Amino acid sequence: VSDLLSRVLTKAVGSVVLVVGMVIVVTVLDWRVGVGMAVYVVFAVVLVLLLRHRAVAESADELGAYARLYGGIEERLNASEDLRSNGAGSHAMWRFVEDSAGALDRSVRRESAFLGMWWGVQAAVVGGVALAVLAGAVLVDRGAITVGTAFLLFQYVLLIERPLEELVHELETVQKATGAMRRVLALLAVEPTILDHGTTTPPDGPPTIEFAAVTFDYGDDEPVLHDVDVLIGAGRSVGIVGRTGSGKTTFSRLVLRLVEATRGEVRLGGVPIAEIPLAELRRRVALVPQEVELFAGTIRENVTLFDPAPTDADVEHALRSVGLGALADGGIDRPLGASGAGLSAGEAQLLAMARVWLRDPDLVVLDEATARVDPVTERRIEAAMHELMRGRTTLVIAHRLSTLGGVDDIVVFDHGRIAEFGERDVLAHDPHSRFGRLLGLALEPDAEVDAIDAIDAAVGEAAPSEPESLLA
Repeated sequence: VSDLLSRVLTKAVGSVVLVVGMVIVVTVLDWRVGVGMAVYVVFAVVLVLLLRHRAVAESADELGAYARLYGGIEERLNASEDLRSNGAGSHAMWRFVEDSAGALDRSVRRESAFLGMWWGVQAAVVGGVALAVLAGAVLVDRGAITVGTAFLLFQYVLLIERPLEELVHELETVQKATGAMRRVLALLAVEPTILDHGTTTPPDGPPTIEFAAVTFDYGDDEPVLHDVDVLIGAGRSVGIVGRTGSGKTTFSRLVLRLVEATRGEVRLGGVPIAEIPLAELRRRVALVPQEVELFAGTIRENVTLFDPAPTDADVEHALRSVGLGALADGGIDRPLGASGAGLSAGEAQLLAMARVWLRDPDLVVLDEATARVDPVTERRIEAAMHELMRGRTTLVIAHRLSTLGGVDDIVVFDHGRIAEFGERDVLAHDPHSRFGRLLGLALEPDAEVDAIDAIDAAVGEAAPSEPESLLA
């Protein structure tokens, strides 16, 4: 598009001025020749205009094929360790070959379409030269013009040929630019599903969360949530459990307004979530995801997400509050590598909590915050979680039931519906409740710690010369 605007259009303007000037000069010399040349120029321009879209669709397809090729390369580079360690390297290479072949095929199609247009315009140019020679010979033979005028006419036709050839050569850029603009316009035509028309602010403090007959699907008419009705009190911490695919994460995304309910209404603090301004909602609601995204930058920049407003003292306080005092002591201006290189998975989770602590929201969603860490780090994260829960409405999504030891209520999802909702202590001591049965099946956290301590003690007491004791 840049080439089209900076180079092609300027050449086109120059060519138009040249051709119009030559037609005027020839008309002054002989009006009949001038009319003939004007007709020829109009014919050539109409031919070019008719063929200008000849390769646009092919150009758009070619750009799409290269987008898939480069996207696949990036995906497989990021997953190179998994691919190599699991013996899928050859599969990845064949996928690259297939994507490359697809891009080559689209390029050949686009070039073939362009060459068809190019040969059509070239035929018009050659035909114009032949007509100029024939018309000049006939007019000289009849004495209508002199040989010098006929030669001048021939030279002018050759001069017209040059801008036409340049125009044809630049048409490839025009085709690519048009194809690119089609893709850009198609992207701009995508309507956002989350519209910011809200004007109502919920009351200050931790909000209530209310779902009123909420149903949601991702556009495939297969509901992920079915008629969900629930009211979570202000300042309550709620553990959300259920099988994979039961709707837990979708429930939290609706609370964060990352998606809109297909039917029904979500309310925060008694206000329909669609009526809350997005800036206000983002200020008062925060997420700690399972997959924490860290960026190439300093520790401070990763905590503040590049917001210069917080002071260094605020950032250090947030780090210490979630148990990352060592990072604060080492200097918050210490740079991290791409994707947070230099931090462990547990430290990354704690840093994500520091982001939330710094923002001080009223509602926090913790999505599997301890899923990827060892038991010792899990204890650190749980301690930070309990600090974050104080004075806030909190949703804790977890498969590890030990993570839910300090929550007030439990919501159990089953196939997109709320199968159980109540106080944790009541459900935990009810052997007939779903949550009670889950606790019965799970290994209690204290038992797990006791087992680890017993193993450590046995290993420590066993002498190197007593392999049977160690084995036992």
